[in-house]
Amino acid sequence: MTKGCYTCRRRRIICDNGQPTCRKCRDAGKECLGYQKPLVWVKGGVASRGKMMGRSFDDVEKPSSKPKRRATEVSDSTATSSGFGFFSIAESSSDAESHSSGNQPSPETEGWIFGTSENLPTGDDVQLDFNTTEEDNAVVHVPRSTPSTDYVPAPWGLVDPLFKDLGQYSRYYVYHYNQYMVNDFALYSQSKNPFRDITALVNHSPVLAHSISALGALHYSLLSESDSSPMPWSSKSQPLEDSHLSVKEIEDIVAPASSRKPTSQGYQHFLEFKQRALRQLSMDLSNPAMQKDGRTLAAIVLLAFLDIIESGSGAWSYHIEGAKKLLKDRPENGLGRGILEDLDAFALDGCLIMEIMGSTLARPGALSKPFYSSAMGPSILKRLEENSWVGCPAYLLEVIFFVHALWYPDSEIAAATPQPTALPTSIQPGQPLTLESFATLLQGIRNFDPIAWSQEMQAVFSIPDLTYRLALATSYQDAVYLYTSRVLSRTRPGFDPPWSDVGLPADHSFIATNLITQICLIPPSDPHFKCLIWPTFIAGAECRPSQRALVLEKLGSLYEALTSVNVRNAAWVLRLMWQKQDTKRRERQGGDDDIDISFDWIDELDSSRLDWLFI
Repeated sequence: MTKGCYTCRRRRIICDNGQPTCRKCRDAGKECLGYQKPLVWVKGGVASRGKMMGRSFDDVEKPSSKPKRRATEVSDSTATSSGFGFFSIAESSSDAESHSSGNQPSPETEGWIFGTSENLPTGDDVQLDFNTTEEDNAVVHVPRSTPSTDYVPAPWGLVDPLFKDLGQYSRYYVYHYNQYMVNDFALYSQSKNPFRDITALVNHSPVLAHSISALGALHYSLLSESDSSPMPWSSKSQPLEDSHLSVKEIEDIVAPASSRKPTSQGYQHFLEFKQRALRQLSMDLSNPAMQKDGRTLAAIVLLAFLDIIESGSGAWSYHIEGAKKLLKDRPENGLGRGILEDLDAFALDGCLIMEIMGSTLARPGALSKPFYSSAMGPSILKRLEENSWVGCPAYLLEVIFFVHALWYPDSEIAAATPQPTALPTSIQPGQPLTLESFATLLQGIRNFDPIAWSQEMQAVFSIPDLTYRLALATSYQDAVYLYTSRVLSRTRPGFDPPWSDVGLPADHSFIATNLITQICLIPPSDPHFKCLIWPTFIAGAECRPSQRALVLEKLGSLYEALTSVNVRNAAWVLRLMWQKQDTKRRERQGGDDDIDISFDWIDELDSSRLDWLFI
């Protein structure tokens, strides 16, 4: 715990140690100077080295009255030749372990870029423009007693060729994306992170550059601005049952961020870059050659991911459907060979993981037939297990994919659907699901061995303690079991099981409680914690009223760790479903909250007007 920011210490008040800036400074309209020693420009200070050693600028003779040429103003053109200024894209990732630690650099601050002096004069004195604060904007004059006629000024900074065609704000937001976001986009970022690797293409693809800049701008705006919208977990002193909001109020809260009025310059930058990316994508899709380009597919996946962070309420599905169409239109030999290339693998992996996990909460018909080719092989889901930020074992991804394929009784789909390891070979995809095969599927989920999986993942990324990896695997095992038993025990368009009147398995409530226990074992500081969004939502949908506050607390911690509106909306959707559940409980049982009644939360999602994806 720090002693507080320098601003609060000067004001002699207790700092709340908020990150990236403390809330007390924001509320008071003060500039938070951060928790490290601030850089102070000293007027008249004595130089300790160089030609000015032992002297101060006050000792320098006053310049002559001849007119001076002002230094070149900082503009977008000069920023283009300045790189990242004080920062480098190759900065150690250890500085970005948490996006909320320390002070965030800002593209609006003067210290972010260096001004360059064009046509530097060679007279008796030279006027230099230093990056000073508003309180000290004096120009320093340094006389030149023996000017050189062949003097060539050295550049202030060299530009990484990767960013030479990007503007000032694009560079900053690509930097922010690379330093503060990509670590959350892979299960183990130190092992392999396709989201980081794709930044190497920003100077080869405008649509990728705009998409990455939009992601960085959205994340920066969420971090830097004080969000005045209500938080679903903020009313700690008020019981959940006493803090009801209407359905319309909650729907307004969970609306996509782009539908609201910009509240900061960073937010405006996000909207601008998103619009540029969509416009460039439209132009690329009208070009037959660019339709087959892997960079176009990768940009579509990034835009879908952007919509998930922004809201997670449906726009992602349109991008995924477009990506699936482009993948299906590719020749089969392209899927067999080219799909294994890094760029195509990035697009395919992103499309598959969003389709698989999105099928669990989206309304019927929101997604088309599942995309899967026999040319891909089972190694595709294994790659998702190792590289995806979701963290779900491939064994359980197969189960979710199998359930999704049940809504489309098509022989072509059945032939391409991977055989779940949880099912015996005698039960093939495409066959009508019987009560026996349903029970076998649930037993197959129970048979999943989290310990063996945790040890097997040591070959991917070795960690000294398997406790939290084991808790993550068990959390997904319980969540997939709860989802599968719930969704296959009810009638749905195109699926009418004869055992729908039997009800849920006897161990359903026990598994729901165990899921919450496993989630609570993983601390926010552990890399597995970011993978808990979907299991935590399932836990909240299945929990008892006495467990709701704990679920909201975990979602609040996830929001603090990831800064994604998607997490906040997951909590609001749970709050809305809990309100409806409480209303039905009071109507049927006379207000006794301890009596557990069957509440079909999947039916609530199916009847909504939004298609959610919480990952």
